[in-house]
Amino acid sequence: MPFILLAAVAAQLAGGGAAIALGLAFFLAGTAHGAGDEQGGTIRPWNVIGAAGYVVAGLAVAALFVAAPLAGLTLFLLLSAWHFARSTGGTRARQVAFALSAVGGSALWQTGRTEAIFAAVLGMPIPGVWMTGLAILGGAGLLLAAWALGKRWRDPLLWSVLAATALLHPVLAVGFAFLAGHALPMQQAQVRRHGWRAVLAAQGPTTALAVLGAAAIAALVLTGHLALPLAAALAFGMATPHMLSERLER
Repeated sequence: MPFILLAAVAAQLAGGGAAIALGLAFFLAGTAHGAGDEQGGTIRPWNVIGAAGYVVAGLAVAALFVAAPLAGLTLFLLLSAWHFARSTGGTRARQVAFALSAVGGSALWQTGRTEAIFAAVLGMPIPGVWMTGLAILGGAGLLLAAWALGKRWRDPLLWSVLAATALLHPVLAVGFAFLAGHALPMQQAQVRRHGWRAVLAAQGPTTALAVLGAAAIAALVLTGHLALPLAAALAFGMATPHMLSERLER
């Protein structure tokens, strides 16, 4: 975590463009933890039927984002909070504190900036009441974090996520929380369970495809051939089936 946090601080100091780029890179780096099929005490590559089902489900979710962007984003954030909480260790207060801070912390501390990002991603204005609701979730996360830190004040994860959401660009803050608090610990647990060779064999092919797909989408957006809201719908859509299907074996 220290290296990831130092990289995040350096990107923040370098400016908004660098912060957004590193935040997106954090998201991409964390995709590997869900790129293999882990069940029954084993991890293996997705078979053709499983991979096809995943893509179809992802495209269906992306279609929801296109048809009803705000509803799609709301469901995605709530699902993300649930997913983060159930994969975080410690007490229930710590689990929920991390999840709500990761999802709503930036809206609490940086409401205007977070609203602008969501508006650009969805291609529509964000209602004030919606942002207020997200900020309330962030506030609940802050209160639960204070409770958890009162019981165990030396908790680098909670301290770093609270600091990140308050001080870093929202894209970078959420990317940091996702990678440092969720994806990387899950990846390390998978390596402990199965060994790095098995994990690499299971996750390598799918991760490579995900990176190539993300690079293609980014190139299309940067060259003006793909609208940002549609690119975001594809990204959100392809992340959702993993959260619904991950078994989180321990």
